[in-house]
Amino acid sequence: MADAATNPVTSTLERLVTGGGVLCDGAMGTMLLARGFELELCYEELNLSRPEMVANIHSAYLLAGAEMVKTNTFGANVFRLQRHGLHARVAEINRAGVQLARACALQSGGVCVAGSVGPLGVRAEPAEARAAFAEQVRGLAGVDLLMIETMMSLEEAAEAMGAAHDVAPELRLVVTMTVDQAGNCLDGTTPEAAAARLTELGADVVGCNCGLGPESVLRAVERMRTATRLPLAALPSAGLPRTVNGRGMGPVSPEEMASWTRRLAQAGASLIGGCCGTTPAHVRAMRVALEG
Repeated sequence: MADAATNPVTSTLERLVTGGGVLCDGAMGTMLLARGFELELCYEELNLSRPEMVANIHSAYLLAGAEMVKTNTFGANVFRLQRHGLHARVAEINRAGVQLARACALQSGGVCVAGSVGPLGVRAEPAEARAAFAEQVRGLAGVDLLMIETMMSLEEAAEAMGAAHDVAPELRLVVTMTVDQAGNCLDGTTPEAAAARLTELGADVVGCNCGLGPESVLRAVERMRTATRLPLAALPSAGLPRTVNGRGMGPVSPEEMASWTRRLAQAGASLIGGCCGTTPAHVRAMRVALEG
């Protein structure tokens, strides 16, 4: 096996866990929405029916400078897929997501592929939740690490991590919570308590993603820094439409995101990327900000 000096994936993972800067990609769902796919569709199923579209988005982020690409599997668990009559295709959809992301990564010189695992979307008993997460993680075999993201409750995050440790103990875990306007996790847990608990449970990187935009993620990450020595992840959304000086404004622009990127890095975030509403243009601006 090549060492970190010659293997770009190993080198990137090493930088990630030692607190060096790594740039992740941005949104997948809102990019598909912008391409005309209706919100009611199962976007994860597009790994099978429209693989070229998913691959084009992966490639656009990699061309923009991303060093890590997430699989299009955020909602590829049995509960979310059941809404579309796809509950028997969990493994197939996850495997296809890995294959698409890996092919694009190899074409870009071997960047990291992170297996995206989102919340279940239902209230499930702990044993049911762990079984559902385990099924998805098995389907994600072949990724370089797992990204358990947009977790809305610490309890659910714990079951996802337990499943990952059971099924793929060799994989590093990035675990990110999402926060409300007050800066707390959606189950009321503070960022400090969440960071401490995720550290105890064996995460390799902890942090925050999505939220109400980069400001809410920045505040959460700053608070998490006080409770853990682990590397931090910050992947904010592009925010919500807002009013500035009486005028309606769209979400955060790539230029604004670049400014927030510098602040996230200064706050100690070593894995930085985007969530809902971010595009390759945002990632390109973030790349420039990090290099600057």
